[in-house]
Amino acid sequence: MLDVLKKIRHYIQSALQRGRRPARQEDSVAIETDSSGNVRVVRAYQPVYERDLFGGKAKIIVFGALDGDWNYAGVSVDEINAKNPVVVNRLLSIMDRYNIKRALVPKPSFNAKVVTDVDLPNELLPNFFRGADADGVILEQPGDAYFLASADCLATALFDPHTNMVAALHCGRDAVIDRNRLDSRGAEHRENESVIDAAIKMLDRLSCEMPDRPCDGQPIEMQVFLAAGIRPEKFEHNTWRHPLYANLGIAPPESVRNMGLIDHLENLQVKRGHLPSIVTENAFGRINLFALVRHQLDAHGVTQIEEDEFDTATSTDSNGNFLFHSNRRDRTLRNLVVIKRN
Repeated sequence: MLDVLKKIRHYIQSALQRGRRPARQEDSVAIETDSSGNVRVVRAYQPVYERDLFGGKAKIIVFGALDGDWNYAGVSVDEINAKNPVVVNRLLSIMDRYNIKRALVPKPSFNAKVVTDVDLPNELLPNFFRGADADGVILEQPGDAYFLASADCLATALFDPHTNMVAALHCGRDAVIDRNRLDSRGAEHRENESVIDAAIKMLDRLSCEMPDRPCDGQPIEMQVFLAAGIRPEKFEHNTWRHPLYANLGIAPPESVRNMGLIDHLENLQVKRGHLPSIVTENAFGRINLFALVRHQLDAHGVTQIEEDEFDTATSTDSNGNFLFHSNRRDRTLRNLVVIKRN
């Protein structure tokens, strides 16, 4: 009975906390120049939403599908321009618009690693630093920002009020679950099961290094915001219990692999019955990524969590246009999430 009451309380709090979509600005036009000098008139890009976080200590800006592709994959400016000729100018424009002093941009790598500015020595663009494969970065200075080009992977901001530092994270499925370990039970563990674990350890270590911050082993009073991720309705991992496979009497190898994942997550969610379920449907393997991150944060005593109200796979505007790119529709187009420390 107690677990039921806790779950009801959680649902009410979540409904009150969820980010509300601001009224979209009227479409305006802008002159956009690509890497070859070609000029065109386009709709001036506007975020799906932007929101101050943690009492104004940080900000999140989310750009979606209505502004085209935000993919900036590449190790050089030439490679980026070859794939997406307009994105470099867009990135620089956003840095100027939001007064970003340094963009710290590790390459999302599903390795559950978190880095700092010293790990990002390559100034690919003016004040736009790359150079590490990692799923998160610590924003240590005001004006630092994290840029994440994604399509369905959850973006997460963790704020330590003792230091004002922000851990900005890519919380894709394999950044919060060590699937290699699940698939090969004897496999060597990666250093951290989840990028959430890595971020909290890093923030705790940096906090302990502050001269006026005692390391007393007390729970970390972090605040968290979850944004721009896929919801469980479309986040399926079909298991061998799927009706189609049951009717055919054939289970492809991937369905067996998915069953191991779903069993693992169902065992995990039992430990915290007051939180939303991680697995919302067993046979179809529907995973609530937002809930999974909440469970992992709760394991560290972090409970001050808010989230936006969107689903990158299904959210649309008033005209029925998809607000976000989604891997469920196209595996190359990307949204852009910017997390900035103010």
